[in-house]
Amino acid sequence: MNEFQVTAQRSGGWWALEIEGPGLRRPAHTQARRLDQVEETVRDLLAVRFDVDVDDQPATAWRITVLPVLGEELAAEVARTREIRREADRLRDDAVSRSREAARRLHEQGLPHRDIGALLGVSHQAVGKLLSG
Repeated sequence: MNEFQVTAQRSGGWWALEIEGPGLRRPAHTQARRLDQVEETVRDLLAVRFDVDVDDQPATAWRITVLPVLGEELAAEVARTREIRREADRLRDDAVSRSREAARRLHEQGLPHRDIGALLGVSHQAVGKLLSG
C-alpha cells in the first residue's frame, strides 16, 4: 500500500495542500475548500499524476494521511477534544451495555417496564428498546 502524507494549511478561504509520497519526485500541490474534501481531491490529483482511474485498485489502495497545520496551542486543544469525545463514546457504550444487562435482570424479576425505567433513569419506551436489543 502506498502511503501519502498531506500537509494542509489555511490560505485565504482554502486549504493549501502539499502531498508527499512514493512516486513523487517532489511534493505535489493542490487545494480544497474544506478538510472533508481533502482526501478525494488528493486521490483525484494522484490518479492524474499516476495515470490511473480513481476507482482502480492502485488508487483505492492509497493511504492518505492529512496533517492540518493549526499551531501548537490549537492543535493540542483539538487533540484533547477528540480524546474526550472518544472517552465519552466509550462511556456511552458502557452505559448502554450495563443498562441493557440491568434491565434484563430486573425484567427477569418480574418488574414492569415503567418500574425498570424509574430505577434506571430512562423512559419505559427506552426499557423496551434495551430489552429487545
